[in-house]
Amino acid sequence: VCGKQVWAPTYCVVSCGGASLDVIKQYIENQNTPPSERAVKTSRALSQKKD
Repeated sequence: VCGKQVWAPTYCVVSCGGASLDVIKQYIENQNTPPSERAVKTSRALSQKKD
């Protein structure tokens, strides 16, 4: 603990395994969506990608 700060400044680096930017954006947008609704959105998005 430095002074009155509990956490030191930091950053995060994440690998997404080659996922497209659209897939990553959809993932982020769906984080606040209830699970059942999220599953429907994901299923629809995946079915559109196959066309």
